[in-house]
Amino acid sequence: MTINKVLFFTLSNFGDVILTLPVLDALRAEYPNALITVAVGPRAAEVFGNNPYINDLIIYDKYAPLKEKIKLFFRLKKEHFDLVVDLRNTLYGALLPARFRTSPFLRMPSGIRHMKQRNLYKLRMALKQNGLWATVKERILYISPKDKDYINALLLERGIKSNHEIIIVSPATGGKTRRWPRENFVQLCKALAPDYMIILIGRKQDKALTAYIKDKVSSGGVFDFAGLTNLGQLAWLLECASLVIVSDTGILQLASYLDTPIVALFGPSDERRYGPWSSRFKVVSAKIPCRPCTAPVCQFNTNECMQKISLNQVLDSIDELLKS
Repeated sequence: MTINKVLFFTLSNFGDVILTLPVLDALRAEYPNALITVAVGPRAAEVFGNNPYINDLIIYDKYAPLKEKIKLFFRLKKEHFDLVVDLRNTLYGALLPARFRTSPFLRMPSGIRHMKQRNLYKLRMALKQNGLWATVKERILYISPKDKDYINALLLERGIKSNHEIIIVSPATGGKTRRWPRENFVQLCKALAPDYMIILIGRKQDKALTAYIKDKVSSGGVFDFAGLTNLGQLAWLLECASLVIVSDTGILQLASYLDTPIVALFGPSDERRYGPWSSRFKVVSAKIPCRPCTAPVCQFNTNECMQKISLNQVLDSIDELLKS
């Protein structure tokens, strides 16, 4: 089968987009000479920015005027794609001419729960291939030499050397229902700091949280990198780490994609769908009957599923992973 041109419609949220990258990895491994066009929402465009493996990048705004969407359709139609992989089920995926395409009406087998596997299944069904594919040797996520040099220099400035074990802690989340109490992160860092280099990460808007944790620990070995990295730099930092401690966020999916060992704190989210997928990971959760749930706000107004995750649970999982 020859595939020369691929249109890849991915999603909008950062974590959801990372969960689609294994599909692109599989396509590159199976069709290394294919030209790939990626359409992505504005918020996650950085995932594909300056990527030499992508032939064309389209910023797709679902709120754009109808006139602009029609113009984009005819632009894409002229490309004569062999394969259209539309993971957000747009009209483009349904109407653009192509020999192969993903279907918005595909019935997913009950045994395939995780979003990474669901995305790969959609590709396999589009190409009518159930057998083994080429081994993925290289990830499509691009980390530039400049980004690697920046992180290496940042680590050296803080006195963190290549022989040090780094644990990355990501305390921030997109919503309160998935947030472990900040005092727990303080106690966690205090317990780990004597033996490891602890790096706190987050966005600029998370700086108040990471600064609070660092100040409360008040000992060497804890560093605040919140707001200091772009995506490529963050990816390289995760690759340098021995372990990542994170809740259900886009950082969890990025660390999984990079195959960094993970201790994941799961409250309301369903780890069967959105949990870590590194080769080595531990999921820590509280055993309460109402989880998992999809409610944006805790129906009992307690956030108990995160509050009941104990420090000892997390420390035991860390110890088990690092010793394995």
